[in-house]
Amino acid sequence: MTDRDYAIKSMKEITFQMASHAQDYLEVTIERHYTDIKELMTSYQKLILENQVVLEELDMECQEKINEDMAYALSYLSIYNHQLNVPKMHREMHNLMIIYGLSDMIYRGMTLVKFYAPNGVTLSEILHSCFCSHYNKTDVEVQQELGIGRTSFYKMKKQALGYLGFYFYEIVVPQAKDKRFKPSLGVEEE
Repeated sequence: MTDRDYAIKSMKEITFQMASHAQDYLEVTIERHYTDIKELMTSYQKLILENQVVLEELDMECQEKINEDMAYALSYLSIYNHQLNVPKMHREMHNLMIIYGLSDMIYRGMTLVKFYAPNGVTLSEILHSCFCSHYNKTDVEVQQELGIGRTSFYKMKKQALGYLGFYFYEIVVPQAKDKRFKPSLGVEEE
């Protein structure tokens, strides 16, 4: 399912959420979710950076011990289990699966921002550059990269986080609780 297909499929829920609440309630909800999503995205950014280092270390350990990459080692773990720290590998793989699930949910929220928030493409670029990069970019770097002025950038960053928080907590999380949705980009079971 493409991003656009997911966004279209979620449109019904977004329309319902918007129509069922007064504008004042929506503004309060977006503001309330802003602080929650800001904390989540800051932690998520740290998680991405930390786990990238861990993955690189594990891959180097596999290269040193069996002269192959980690994916090869995991596929033949029973053969090489005497040379690798198997409990550590299982723990790391479990952590990666949790991170994958969180990443998928955040990506779905960013997809909804891209398609349904005013100026969504720019807002989603800001979110991606600020929080989903494999290295820690400063706000000035992101501003220069996107060619946005300082005041406009901070205003748009706050809007982007507000919309992401609303879509994440009001649409994506309830979808994740719904057993019909699989972990990858909103695909429903028949």
